[in-house]
Amino acid sequence: MILESIASRVEAFVRTRFEVDPNDDDFNRTVDLYDRGYIDSVGFVELLAFLGKEFRVEIPEEDLLSDEFLTIDGIAIIVARLSVEPIELRV
Repeated sequence: MILESIASRVEAFVRTRFEVDPNDDDFNRTVDLYDRGYIDSVGFVELLAFLGKEFRVEIPEEDLLSDEFLTIDGIAIIVARLSVEPIELRV
């Protein structure tokens, strides 16, 4: 999956689930979702459930605590990294 596609799906989820006003000029893919109040602790759990179901990934604790997980773009980077299938080496 490409980053743009992942970010678009995460953004759509956040906008819909957390009822972000379409005219909210402060909302974008680089804004801190938690600091700005778009997502609270319950929303955090809902976002994790969405990511697991939508992209079939489990976010490790170190990523959950990273600065990347604060923004839509950062979340997309994490999801893309976790979605990459490992290359099997054949001997």
